[in-house]
Amino acid sequence: MSYRSRILAAATVLAALAAGSAHAEEKGLSGLWLLTHHDRSKTEQDEGIAGILPRPDPPLTAKARDSLKTLQAATRVMAKQRCLPVGMPRMMVNELPFEIVESPERIAIIGEQAELARTIYLNSDDSASEGQPTWNGVSYGKWVNGELVVQVSALNDKVAHILGGPAGPNATHIEERYKVVDGGKGLTITFTFSDPQLLTKPYSITYHYDRQPPGSQRWEYICDVDDPQWSTALGYDPKTGNSIAPPSK
Repeated sequence: MSYRSRILAAATVLAALAAGSAHAEEKGLSGLWLLTHHDRSKTEQDEGIAGILPRPDPPLTAKARDSLKTLQAATRVMAKQRCLPVGMPRMMVNELPFEIVESPERIAIIGEQAELARTIYLNSDDSASEGQPTWNGVSYGKWVNGELVVQVSALNDKVAHILGGPAGPNATHIEERYKVVDGGKGLTITFTFSDPQLLTKPYSITYHYDRQPPGSQRWEYICDVDDPQWSTALGYDPKTGNSIAPPSK
């Protein structure tokens, strides 16, 4: 084989390895993901906007349902109006994308809207999850038959951690199951919520995401109550902590 032939052969092998590596990455979790629909709203799939998805209807206890009705009936300030973290699982199910970065020991999830990133610890003992409750909780995961199974606990009581439910005691436990589908183009995450104080039985819902093209970037999203338009746009006065009437048209 001539020198030129050996160079061409080596280049071909390197190109094949690079293509194989890229293909493997496409089938992994790493990348930017955008929510399209959940398994109870497939008619909304073409819209691709999480904000229009029908509100989940979990099997709430009577006390939790009354609490939710009270909150819905009263004029209240949403968490984002006070620049509070959206928490889990809301950071995973809104109209803005999130990025997953994998490593052998942990997985980082960075939401465009969520100020607080998540860390999923792999191959670790989850006995340390009984810590001080936080917005995103503590997450431990392991791979089971091609799915990443994550246990989330130690959630606080400042926001609702059950989709479609009220904020409540920090007894909520979330199990997530991540599965890459459609040859690496899609991702499903099945959330299963357990809480004996808020739910009559465990409640599951599956969300579907599309992988964004290579090179896609997360935009900077900032909550800024000092913006002159903030209170007008969201109907909240940060100085007094009260809701305000929206501007008349």
